[in-house]
Formats: sequence, C-alpha cells, structure tokens
Amino acid sequence: MSDLLDVRVIAEPPAAARAVDRLAELLDLDRPVRGPYPSRKNPGLVRFYLTGRLRTAPAPALAGNVERLKCEASRLRAALELLTACQHGQGLDCPDCEPVPDLVRQALAGEAVRPA
Repeated sequence: MSDLLDVRVIAEPPAAARAVDRLAELLDLDRPVRGPYPSRKNPGLVRFYLTGRLRTAPAPALAGNVERLKCEASRLRAALELLTACQHGQGLDCPDCEPVPDLVRQALAGEAVRPA
C-alpha cells in the first residue's frame, strides 16, 4: 500500500492558487504541480493536480505558526495573570476577592482545554 496522494483542486483561480500553495506546504511533492487547467464542467473555475506524500515533520511555515501560537499563548497567560492579580497580596485564593473560575486557573497553569 502506497502513501502517495493524488489531489485535485477545483475552484475560482485565486482560491485555487491559495489552496495549492497551502497543500504544497503539507506535502512532499513527487512531481511539479500541474495546472491551472480550465474546468470542463464549470466555466470560470480552474483545476490543479498535486501528487505527493504527507510531510512527516512540520513544514517551515507550519513550524513558524506553532512558535507564533506558543508566543501568543504565553502573552494571553500573562494578561490573565494581570487580570486575576489580587489587590490584597493573597493570590488566587484570597477570601476578599471574587472566586477565580476553574477554567481560568487551568489557563494560568497552561492546562486549559476548550469545553466541548
């Protein structure tokens, strides 16, 4: 069984070109991208063909997104810490402050997950 993928993209020219660029980031292409060809059934649409295998390691562009998301998460965590700071110097469990919801506590610990 082969892990080779044959992908056909059919869309309006700008959307198809963006989709091909994004797919090319996810695939190790075995041959050059073929297209654009005019759609046989829908005037105004084009076809592209890609052949390749899914990348085993993140593509550089995807790796950059992961780093960007980690940085964004740390900034959000820092903002949450500022928003939940106790004015009495007693921390999150201060009896004089509003109780901190569990989801906020999990976010501050880096363990929060979005509820289903």
